[in-house]
Amino acid sequence: MKIQVKSIFNKACLLLSIGILSISCTSNTDDMLVETSSSIDIKTATNIESKVSYSDATIAARYAPVFYQDVDTTDGWCSNQSKSGSADWITAVDYDGDWNTKNNWDNMVSGRDSGKLVPYVYYYVTYTETHFFILYSVYHPRDWTDVPFLCSLDSHENDMEAALVTAKRNTNGSYGAIIDIQTIFHTEVLDYARNEVTIESAGRVQFFIEAKGHGIRAFSDSKGTDSSYIKYYYNAAQAVTPDKDSNNLPQDVNYNLLPLESTLWLQRNNPLTVTGKALVGDNGDGSNKASTPWGWENGVLCKNPAQYLKDKYNWTSFSTDYISDTPIQ
Repeated sequence: MKIQVKSIFNKACLLLSIGILSISCTSNTDDMLVETSSSIDIKTATNIESKVSYSDATIAARYAPVFYQDVDTTDGWCSNQSKSGSADWITAVDYDGDWNTKNNWDNMVSGRDSGKLVPYVYYYVTYTETHFFILYSVYHPRDWTDVPFLCSLDSHENDMEAALVTAKRNTNGSYGAIIDIQTIFHTEVLDYARNEVTIESAGRVQFFIEAKGHGIRAFSDSKGTDSSYIKYYYNAAQAVTPDKDSNNLPQDVNYNLLPLESTLWLQRNNPLTVTGKALVGDNGDGSNKASTPWGWENGVLCKNPAQYLKDKYNWTSFSTDYISDTPIQ
């Protein structure tokens, strides 16, 4: 049976008879579970190894990164692109209330003015006996440029980039240290060991998201960062749209988490949202330029991160047998 555990027990009942110990407890901890037996040999009761398990949402919240989003407030030679920097704000794919991604470029300004560009980050969690894998995907309505003569040729509707955080899973199932980072930087995958990234005291990795193209890299790897940025950090409190006053930078803005599998993944067969492995879009240079999370690295970065990393680094003592659910297949 499963019984909830709490750091301070409110109630304990002990029944001892003929060498059999039966323990029943109540708990206040919401996200911890211990697997035990209804009857345990008294001689081995002190050697029980508790197994801790968490929900996907709790795991994603535990390792939720900090994103330093560079914001470009000028259009340069390209008019009607940045909209005072709001083209660099992160949000949900359906921020405008529908799953028609062909209108997301056009609805961005009204979405900004009406407070609909609320910051969200999509997450997808898998884990084995040895490691947690959390994919954090970030969406922008526009991928844009201010380079002369490339205003349309180097921009497109919809944009998704991501970071894969890998952390140890302790023998009792609890949270371990981050060991590896992979980031989507346009068509490249950048990889970082733990000592190559900045990790805050709370165990959150700092990332840098470039303006316009929105490629993600380690914050410690960012060059030429100025004060025109939004620091997006995870907080369970309701997220709100940033201040649209372009002079109010830098800003600290909290984001909320969205489960990929019960949001965007459910739209994979919606012709208004997804075609193949790309988001449907028609602004800028051609159509359908933004990849979905299950399109990166032929899908394995999202669907099978354990095997992807094992093949990439030839790691040992690294399980590829998932004990989590894996609905994205």
